[in-house]
Amino acid sequence: IRKSGNNYAGEKYRILLVGASVGKAWNFPEWPERMQKEDYFFEMIPFYSFDKREILDEVFIRPKRKWKIRLSRSYLKRLLKPVPPKPHFLILKECAAYFPEDLEKYKAMIKNWIALCKAKGIQPVLATVIPVTREHAARAKNRLEMIIEYNDWIKSYTEKEGIPCLDLEAALRISCEDRTLRQGLAEPDGLHLNKRAYSVLDQWLLENLSQIITRFPID
Repeated sequence: IRKSGNNYAGEKYRILLVGASVGKAWNFPEWPERMQKEDYFFEMIPFYSFDKREILDEVFIRPKRKWKIRLSRSYLKRLLKPVPPKPHFLILKECAAYFPEDLEKYKAMIKNWIALCKAKGIQPVLATVIPVTREHAARAKNRLEMIIEYNDWIKSYTEKEGIPCLDLEAALRISCEDRTLRQGLAEPDGLHLNKRAYSVLDQWLLENLSQIITRFPID
């Protein structure tokens, strides 16, 4: 949460990222302060499963709280803070570690979440999955191939449905032809991002966020 405390009234745009390690290691809630974008309030809820429905149900009932105790550090920390208002934009971010899996099942989940967000007056945003390095892909059979297939679907689906897309793959891959994660942006495991990668994401988001806000204005 930003140093402005728990007063959310001054932020024009409230943006929530529901994801796993990327949002946490990126220190997503501090982005507005780092980039001096005081009109924004950023929030991140870490959840280490592809299926984000449990977290979405909590967000949808705000400003109430869903009292289902989970013995995780992130959940306990959230209990100690006031519940923020509903976000204007909700970014759904999935991790490369969830691939390969049943892609059709994943697509059905995404479509359901999009419909739920819209019904609750929240603008959904879909993020592409950050790919893995070439070396990691050689060790993890079909992971990179399914990530690319999923990302292509995300871009096609968001275009068709008129939904914002954060193409994180494009920010960190080698090129349009080589869609692996740049080696200099990865930890030794080839899956997680290093500090330099988060600096790249900071600048990329700064350059792209205003396009989403302009195309999808809030009331």
